[in-house]
Amino acid sequence: DAQESRGLGDVYKRQDMNNLKIINDRYGHEEGDYSLHTIAEILAEIVQKEQTGDGVVARIGGDEYACALMTEKKKELLLQELYDAFTVRNEQSDKPYNVTVSIGACALEPGDEHSLADALSLADEQLYEVKKLRKKDVAKIPLQA
Repeated sequence: DAQESRGLGDVYKRQDMNNLKIINDRYGHEEGDYSLHTIAEILAEIVQKEQTGDGVVARIGGDEYACALMTEKKKELLLQELYDAFTVRNEQSDKPYNVTVSIGACALEPGDEHSLADALSLADEQLYEVKKLRKKDVAKIPLQA
């Protein structure tokens, strides 16, 4: 089929905002809402830029998002571009905190036998491995005691 002939694969990603509770508690719920909107914007920009077919970004829970897209890029490169987009946005922002996400992804090549549920489950497993390693603070400049 056309997808196989172009070397396209499907990438399914699960994203979870880091430290939403800290942002809400320290800076207020409006800032938490701003952070959630920022995540949606960045994910939509990346999916729109990277996809070579249909792609979708959805908020699936309080601070959780899922993405699906077809791309020729390797999963690792796509993830790095996504993390880099958050770094750039945080550097350009005048907010006193960083908006960050943890990401898990599953890449399916043409002919893979995994279902969508399998792919999202694999991405979810990877997401929680990434979350175990994340930094727990959000402030750009450490708060004074």
